Amino acid sequence: MPKISPIIPVRNRKDLTRHILSQLYDQIALIGTKNISVVVVDDGSSDGTSDMIQTEFTAVHLIEGNGYLWWTGAIYLGMEYAIEKLGSDYIVWLNDDISLGEDFVVKLCEICESPELANGVIGGIIRDQTYRDWIVFSGMVNKKLIRNMDYFATASIVEVDTLNGNLAIIPRVVVDKIGLPDKKRFRHYGGDFDFLFRAKNAGFKVILSSSIQAITDYQVSDLIRYMPPWMQWYLAPNLVERKKILQGFTNLKSHYNIWHMVNINHCGVSHIPPWKYVIFYIRQVLKVVSSTFWWQSQKELAIQEYLNQQNVPDKIAQIVMKKNIL
Repeated sequence: MPKISPIIPVRNRKDLTRHILSQLYDQIALIGTKNISVVVVDDGSSDGTSDMIQTEFTAVHLIEGNGYLWWTGAIYLGMEYAIEKLGSDYIVWLNDDISLGEDFVVKLCEICESPELANGVIGGIIRDQTYRDWIVFSGMVNKKLIRNMDYFATASIVEVDTLNGNLAIIPRVVVDKIGLPDKKRFRHYGGDFDFLFRAKNAGFKVILSSSIQAITDYQVSDLIRYMPPWMQWYLAPNLVERKKILQGFTNLKSHYNIWHMVNINHCGVSHIPPWKYVIFYIRQVLKVVSSTFWWQSQKELAIQEYLNQQNVPDKIAQIVMKKNIL
């Protein structure tokens, strides 16, 4: 039986952390497996998360950070620990804001015991808890995100270019060949995409499977947060919110911060000159501000096309198009 280590990065979401750990251990107990060791990396929580874990989940391997690890740094430490201390054969990336399918651990074990999948990275799909046909996290093919269950109409697994990092299964052989995620260039966003691009370039298959699933409470605010900045600018109700959008270019909590965007566009490049970040920042700010003067019909059409591409349910799309929702 291969040794499997789920890695869960957490920070100040004690209830969510408790929920996913309860799910994991309940499912592990049902099948009686002893080959799964859960690693939690708590990056400086102040809400008692670490105390809760030590009290309620004594089997967890707990690593405590200083608050500056962010997602990639936490995943890096967890993977390093799982490989060096636990001798893990498979690493599983998990975020704590998802609710696992009832057969998650069973499917996980099947994948890790499958010779056909031993040399590939396997990602799962995460659907919205209300609109179950709406995939909100999965993978990407030809720079297009997979957002619809129809994608799996003829096959339960498909090869993709990269995966979202909140649910991914990584064989040890991948890490042995390409190393760990790049925690310096991709502090929070992009560490998953970059790692999987590297895995694919090294000859490993990157596969998305509909058989391993989770759900999440995907809010309208989450949808808006991942939209292009100029769309957020158009939907913003006031100048205060527009100021926050501009600040997002230099905020690590924003998916469009300049370090993430420039680095992800230069995967495989060892050194990026500072001027590229400056030029990118200037161009993006100009694009956002100048969008104020575009034809309204042009902007609304572009946003509607974006929502269609993302398979956004009609009810949610109508809320977005009414504006003033940030």
